[in-house]
Amino acid sequence: MTTASGLIAGRFRLEGLLGSGGTASVFSATDTVLDRPVAIKMLHPHLSESEAVRAAFLDEARRTAAVAHPGIVEVVDMGTFQDGAVTIAWIAQELLEGTTLAEHVLAHGPLGAAATRRIGDMILGALEAAHAGGLVHRDVSPANVLVRFEGTTPARATLLDFGLADAAGRTTRGDDVLRSTASATAGVVGNAQYASPEQLRGEPVGVAGDLYQVGGLLYFALTGRAPFEGGDRDAVVRAQLHAPPPVASVRARGVSPALDRVLVRALLKDPADRFADAAEMRAALQAAAPAPAPVAATRVLRPTPRVTATVVEDPAPEPAGAPGRFRDSGPGWVTAIVIVAVLALVAVAVPLMASAGRPEPGAAPTAAATPVPSSDPGADSSPSATPTAEVAVVPDLGSLQDTLSAIEAAGLVAGPVISQNSALAAGSVLSSDPAAGTTVPRGSTVRLVVASGTNTVPPIDGWATGDADAAVRAAGFVPEEVATVSDRPAGTVIGSTPAPGASAQVGSTIRLLVSSGRAAVPTPTPTPTTTAGPTPTATPTPSPGAP
Repeated sequence: MTTASGLIAGRFRLEGLLGSGGTASVFSATDTVLDRPVAIKMLHPHLSESEAVRAAFLDEARRTAAVAHPGIVEVVDMGTFQDGAVTIAWIAQELLEGTTLAEHVLAHGPLGAAATRRIGDMILGALEAAHAGGLVHRDVSPANVLVRFEGTTPARATLLDFGLADAAGRTTRGDDVLRSTASATAGVVGNAQYASPEQLRGEPVGVAGDLYQVGGLLYFALTGRAPFEGGDRDAVVRAQLHAPPPVASVRARGVSPALDRVLVRALLKDPADRFADAAEMRAALQAAAPAPAPVAATRVLRPTPRVTATVVEDPAPEPAGAPGRFRDSGPGWVTAIVIVAVLALVAVAVPLMASAGRPEPGAAPTAAATPVPSSDPGADSSPSATPTAEVAVVPDLGSLQDTLSAIEAAGLVAGPVISQNSALAAGSVLSSDPAAGTTVPRGSTVRLVVASGTNTVPPIDGWATGDADAAVRAAGFVPEEVATVSDRPAGTVIGSTPAPGASAQVGSTIRLLVSSGRAAVPTPTPTPTTTAGPTPTATPTPSPGAP
């Protein structure tokens, strides 16, 4: 309810509009009780007229509030107030700095592998907490992840919008009154570009469904594109259900094979083939980070100890050979001990100094340090410099020629170059070993994998036209549909030219043979029968002599 002062629930003062969507508007506000900024999410009045819609809206807040985790937005309060004859539902949440991942990528371009892994780690941590509470989000997408960066490093990633969240094992078939449905999925609600195949089929959705969406989210972060795209929603749904998982390194350079494998596994069609839970996927994502380069051992040269001995002169030396001299505990005996100690230390110090500039057996030689003269005549002149091994960073990947030049400039050595089928243009560097960004000793060998300029025609026999078209484009080809008479259902791809499995130049045209169904056999037109006319009567020939 509101008060005469205009406060919502007697504590929240609205200050400005942050944004508005299909179901609600979000305002900045001040919590006058706790004296902190908050965000007030307010259901649109025309939707808030329905008691069922208000209940569904407030259920989102209850589901969110049930999970306490730094990666999930905190719900401060919720309720309703009267605006004339209409009851308005509202939710107060913590106000976070940042933008959605979708907005950030649109403004700044795709992220690098390290930033993507970090965002994935934080979101999977939030999902671990939600899943532990028996809750499945079911709407993980770039628009529902808020990110805050410090420079180029993600400092925080927060999972938003639990409007579709529910207990594991529930379906999303038409059970959310806040979202419209589409014919393509027979009343199933969700984001077609990120929903799992089982969600789009109207089947129960579990933990694996959220992991599928995280795979799509990370693919978007790396490439700036959803994993499956098409001309319309129906085409996207078909691709989600049938097309193979896309490989991020095909579109984004610098993505390691290990990171590719994590995303592809998350995007597999069968939930049983994906990761068992968020913790397992999180561990795989962390393991996909390049291994830190071994730190070269540094030999520390210790300065030679300096010993200063003071010789105490015996004030009354005895004659040589006097009895009892070495049993005397007087100053002369002390002098002898000091001299012996000095000689012993010098004997140890000399070999240390002699070997100070030599490498250990098997160690790489290091440059000899130049002694620095000291103004102290008695100072030790042995070197005290600490040599360090030189390191280099494996450069970012680009064209083959640019990458080779960058490797040489970094003081590294280009190793074998392996060609591999890819949808990228010939000569594009797909990956390196060690991976780009890895710190390694100078002189290390870097092996490269480059695009060969050819790719394999995907196996599309029996696919629907839209699915086959998307798969061919993803493989780097241009599809061309050719209607073909066949007994198979119309719209089914029955083959291609070149055939599936064959190699073809990237950018070339692949002709898709699409069944048009069995051609109707035309009913033959009867051949008209020619009717003979009356036989003409011959003109009689006059007989000779006739009149």
